[in-house]
Amino acid sequence: MKVSVFATLVLSSFATALPSLKRRGGSFVLQNGIDAINLNNQFQSLTASSPCTSGNACVNGEFAQCVNGQYVLTSCGSGLICAALPLVNSAGTSITCTTQADLNSRIAATGATANGTSTTSGPSNVTTSSSAPTATSTAGSGSNSNSNAQTSLTLLSSLVAPNFAQNGQNVNTSQAGEYPSLTSTNNFINYCATLSNLPITNGQQVKNGSCNPAPMGAIPSISNMPSAKFVSPNNLAVLPANTTFQVTLAMKGLQTGYFVNPDTNYFSAPQQIDPTSGQIQGHAHIVIEALQSLTQTTPTDPNKFAYFLGMNSKADAKGQLYANVTGGLPEGTYKMSTIISAMNHQPVLVAVAQHGALDDQIYFTVVASGQNGTTTTTTFIGGSPLPSTASGVSSVPTGSST
Repeated sequence: MKVSVFATLVLSSFATALPSLKRRGGSFVLQNGIDAINLNNQFQSLTASSPCTSGNACVNGEFAQCVNGQYVLTSCGSGLICAALPLVNSAGTSITCTTQADLNSRIAATGATANGTSTTSGPSNVTTSSSAPTATSTAGSGSNSNSNAQTSLTLLSSLVAPNFAQNGQNVNTSQAGEYPSLTSTNNFINYCATLSNLPITNGQQVKNGSCNPAPMGAIPSISNMPSAKFVSPNNLAVLPANTTFQVTLAMKGLQTGYFVNPDTNYFSAPQQIDPTSGQIQGHAHIVIEALQSLTQTTPTDPNKFAYFLGMNSKADAKGQLYANVTGGLPEGTYKMSTIISAMNHQPVLVAVAQHGALDDQIYFTVVASGQNGTTTTTTFIGGSPLPSTASGVSSVPTGSST
């Protein structure tokens, strides 16, 4: 088979045995073994310079992903090889890093053989055959236990999302201006390997950018989308300068009080849902930013804020969270916003694209004693410098909350 068309075979590897799903007793297992042998044979003719269009493959024992028409290779590590493995609970194959022994046992378990010989050698030793291997024994039904799912380095067949292989450019459903989606036949499990210029996030807050390999996680139903609303201060409130004030935040649809270490486990786990309520387990933050005026239209700088706090405790019986802005704020105009997050500090994810805002914002003015707010706000319209104490200063120690 020509190398130039191989990427198409890789993309279709999960679907090649779909017709056999209709067979009883899980007999697609045999076909999966045959498909895995064929793919591993085809991998032998590939090099790092082989042309491709999309999808994954194995090149010289390394995991290869097609990026811009060229394979990007990632070493599997000591003692591991890249290979096509037969799926167990559904039709198809998966391309992943594994051991030689695991590859041998998985293909042997399907009953498939190459040229009538037991497939006990790995991809580096398999001889390419022009004809498909034939079975010499009856394939078993196969089984897959989830007991070790969180330690396995192989994607479970039950988790493969076939729609991820579609770019969304279906003429019957796409809208004008839509970009084609990035596609994958293995749930993007090795996506970060394609971004060699970015380190792995690895639970840290990497200020120069990173790539995070953790999946998005559990998504709540539309009846469990969270929502936040400030109770106090109220919108357009006028507060006295340099005076402690309390922030009261009402929360709905979020199991509050869940947060992890932001220095070691930032974005390091999927979003989780409370099994009883069906609500996201997470917490809230508030951030206050200084403005030039209530009519400011220029975007703010996210690196600069007057106050930031993670509201990590559980909400009270009213569903409310509280925080004291100790010492208050200097004279000026401010925007206060919520940042609702899941347990590992990622923004909360919900089931539909069209939904109301999950976060809240209010605007308020801080004035000197005896003033009504109008004079102070006016002094900033002309572009006067913001108070130095209200520019990029966090009221909590670095890393104590995110």
